[in-house]
Amino acid sequence: MPRRYGPDGTALWNGKAPEDFSEADVYRFMAETEEVLQKRELLGGESDARSIAQRLAEGRTQAARDNAARPAKAAVKESRHDR
Repeated sequence: MPRRYGPDGTALWNGKAPEDFSEADVYRFMAETEEVLQKRELLGGESDARSIAQRLAEGRTQAARDNAARPAKAAVKESRHDR
């Protein structure tokens, strides 16, 4: 795992200081930063993250109820032509 901080305490990204970045490193850093910012924007902060998790759990519970209420498919014998 790359180091997070240099010997002088400066923050590193993938083991590199900003002045050591290649052009590809800059683009990867920008993409990763954009992804983090988009997630924060979608979640709207910690309180919204909890409510989103709660809504997801409620959705899973409802889906399980719906699946349990649905009749199961009849078992069909497989023939050689089905393979």
